Amino acid sequence: AACSHLKSGGVEPILGLLTRDLNRIALQSQMLGALSMGVDNVLCIAGRHQALTTSDTAKGVFDLDPIQLVRILNAMRTEGKLADGTELESPVNMLVGTDTNPFADPIELQAMALDKAVAAGADFIMTHPVFNLDRFNAWMTYVRERGLHTKTCVIASVMPLTSSQQAISLAEKYKHLDIPDSIVERLDSAQDQKSAGVHLAAEIIEYVRKVDGVCGVHIMTGADFELALEVLAASGLSRS
Repeated sequence: AACSHLKSGGVEPILGLLTRDLNRIALQSQMLGALSMGVDNVLCIAGRHQALTTSDTAKGVFDLDPIQLVRILNAMRTEGKLADGTELESPVNMLVGTDTNPFADPIELQAMALDKAVAAGADFIMTHPVFNLDRFNAWMTYVRERGLHTKTCVIASVMPLTSSQQAISLAEKYKHLDIPDSIVERLDSAQDQKSAGVHLAAEIIEYVRKVDGVCGVHIMTGADFELALEVLAASGLSRS
């Protein structure tokens, strides 16, 4: 519903489908409903475990993992079939993506998972937030060595941090976020920590845009759209 409203407002939305919350029947139903309203971009992700959300009493579904969902959606557009073999009137058109974590160990395993996602039909890949540039470079080297950057669009996510305390809290709660101590120290020493975080995000954007194989940037600010605009302005990117 949110994507449909955005579409009518002239925005090109990306629908997020979480395998945590729905089984394959419901996921396919949501996608068909979205397509009927002109929403044809989808990001397939697992979603955070409920223990890391405000709904810690809810139970996860996980009938599929994101790569399996990519494969099912790809079959809907290439074969015109649902997961149970039911044929659609005609194949559907959509762009399908998923996420990946360049900072999880072992890095070779993450590259293999990306290989599977691309083979399943992923048109684009969104990374987890980039903070450790050396580690991101190492991961992109694996991506290029496998030629995956020529088969899918790698979009680097950038999350502006507004304080050193936020950085510490995120690093403690979400172990998959590789936030170097140098970033915490830089924020802690800044007189205006929010402004320092915005400029740090702009620096990361400038860096990843020069990395061979990176096709775009995803600015992660949650519902803080003003913060996103500040990052766009600091990085010299267009709002469009």
